[in-house]
Amino acid sequence: MSLHARVFALVGTVAIMSGISGCKNDGPVGPVGGAFELGQSLSVGRGRDARIFGNSTGGTFFAVVVNSGLDSVGQAGFTLRASGIRAPDIPPLDRIPLPAEEGRAVPLRPDRAFESRLRDVERATLTPRFAATRQWNATRVPALPTTVAIGDLVTVNVNATDPCANPQYHTARVVAIGAKALILNDTLNPKPGFSTTDFQRYAAKFDTLVYPMDVDAFGEPTDIDKNGHIAIVFTRSVNELTPRGAFSFVGGLTFSRDLFPQVGTARAQACPSSNEGEYLYLMAPDPNGTINGNRRTNGFVDTNTTAVIAHELVHLINASRKLYVNTAAPKFEVKWLDEGLAHIAEELLFYRESGLTSRSNLTYFNLAETPRTRSAYQADMAANTGRYREYLAATSTSSPYRAGDDLSTRGAAWSFLRYLADRRAASDGDVFSRLVNNSAIGTANLQSVFGTDVASLVRDWSASQAVDDVQGVAAELQQKSWNWRSIFGGVTASPALYPLSVTHMAASTPSYAGSVVPGGSAFFDFTVAANDTATFTLDGQAGAPASNLQLVIVRTQ
Repeated sequence: MSLHARVFALVGTVAIMSGISGCKNDGPVGPVGGAFELGQSLSVGRGRDARIFGNSTGGTFFAVVVNSGLDSVGQAGFTLRASGIRAPDIPPLDRIPLPAEEGRAVPLRPDRAFESRLRDVERATLTPRFAATRQWNATRVPALPTTVAIGDLVTVNVNATDPCANPQYHTARVVAIGAKALILNDTLNPKPGFSTTDFQRYAAKFDTLVYPMDVDAFGEPTDIDKNGHIAIVFTRSVNELTPRGAFSFVGGLTFSRDLFPQVGTARAQACPSSNEGEYLYLMAPDPNGTINGNRRTNGFVDTNTTAVIAHELVHLINASRKLYVNTAAPKFEVKWLDEGLAHIAEELLFYRESGLTSRSNLTYFNLAETPRTRSAYQADMAANTGRYREYLAATSTSSPYRAGDDLSTRGAAWSFLRYLADRRAASDGDVFSRLVNNSAIGTANLQSVFGTDVASLVRDWSASQAVDDVQGVAAELQQKSWNWRSIFGGVTASPALYPLSVTHMAASTPSYAGSVVPGGSAFFDFTVAANDTATFTLDGQAGAPASNLQLVIVRTQ
């Protein structure tokens, strides 16, 4: 939707100016009083000139071109014209050392491409079964009853790729039972694997940490098998999903097919290979690499598994509540929001395990301070940092809701949700559970929780990538939980290590052309000399859908 009249504000506190989008004869806009103060910002629509006065000392600025559209596809071309600017001072580029893990030059990372394919399969195959399955659930007989005991053997379909056909039945032994956790160990797993004590520890950690944390933040999962537990299956089938020698791994999954009935009735369309209950599937230890030659030590599995459980339990909560609780929902949550919420769970786990808190503007030194904080960061939060880095390096082609489920999309989606929660209130409260317990999906879901003007939130969040922690910058342009320049800068606090892709403008180049996807942004920096004046104009390219383009200018030095 295109607005004919818009309000342009000095983001923060300075002044409000009204104008007509694309109308150049209204005159240029700039801060009240002329010069930008440190941290002061200005937002204008395309086609309107922005005038920037250098004060007696001059200044350094960021210019951010934002496409505030809410579509998941497409892009908008732009031309940014500038006069009266100078090139910024560019710090030297430091070399970034690569960590080592499991004997590799680069660390193994979770294989999110598999999870993306799995979610696509669920949505394509299972969504048409929604209506009938909701009727079936009221009269079904549990497949994994409350009478199950430690040592019992049960049969589980561990096929992790085909939702409703070609079941792969393995026998699993009940090895631990907690208040909410029912731990099963595939009898075909490599030996010796985890001990009974290990399994009991997982049950206790699920009961006391992961389950209450996720339920408090996102809501309760269903209990369609009426046994009061979540079945957590350690199975070699998860290991088999990782090809030999891959630099990524599948650590676990939940499969929504288990929420559907096995046998079709007049009221329910069947998913014959369903396990008919709430299940999570996890990687098993394999220190000798008997499965595809990939060694998985007990320590490696143990380090990665708790965060996987926290992540996958959110998928289970979201899917089960969309299916059986929020019954006005037409389908599963869209993938980018479903994944963004699951990555929020990893962050919440980090806070619980580190003893640190959100909205604390955490720095590199906070994370490195103690063995506890270092361990929690590596186990629970480092993957979010990696995905966020992917986004920062490609902001013009990535966004929180871009189609395709790239790592950069996940990094952006997680960051945007954290920004929205931090901006909304002094604590997370029920913000994430409201997104789960909602019949709307995707950007409509965001609008129902955060208001209809999500576009302005996208604009402010986009600008925050460049100007967070700049002295004097408005709260709307800050990320309250994380100081990313410090975290990426490391012990040397080098600004050159911050991975944001920035174009350094020069006086010899009067215009810059590019394109940005909806929800994406392009970053430029420049200086204005003392007592000089710079003028910027943002235009859309001919024939391009540029009605959502906005320009944000912030003084940073």
